Amino acid sequence: MLFLRGEWVLNRKILLYCFFLLSFLVLFCSPAHFLMIRSADGSLLAAYPLRVGETFSVRYIHSVQKTPVLEVFRLDFREGIELRETVYTDFGAGLPYLLEGNEVFESGGGKFRIYGIGRHLPEIVFRVGRFADYRLLFRERDIPFTQFEEPGKPLRFTGEKGPYIFSFFY
Repeated sequence: MLFLRGEWVLNRKILLYCFFLLSFLVLFCSPAHFLMIRSADGSLLAAYPLRVGETFSVRYIHSVQKTPVLEVFRLDFREGIELRETVYTDFGAGLPYLLEGNEVFESGGGKFRIYGIGRHLPEIVFRVGRFADYRLLFRERDIPFTQFEEPGKPLRFTGEKGPYIFSFFY
């Protein structure tokens, strides 16, 4: 099929327009997964795009034992957030010691670890500690909770789906 010069330019413009429109629709409509952090009144304080299966951690100093605790989570959009494991350095009040289901306990290197927890929570509420030094850890980032809210105030963590394009704005 022969194209006249004018028709070819017009067809190329239409193809280019369709390509950009399709690209925009893919970016706008493709689902992405976000860790959302909200204040007590529900206002959005932060949102972080996470890949499916990617974990994030919360590290803090235990209020009674005064030792570090690390809790590892994964977003599970059918059931919210999944607690996957807990790592701590000392036994004491408020620290886990009983295993349930398929949980596994191991110790070594001065640490105790419970993994395989698989506990699903619709949301997690943390209170920004005055002395506990709560921190969000993911992708080599270390973000203190005091960056989001004043000490003593609650933070609500949820896993949510949203358009992929939002990941450019959070």
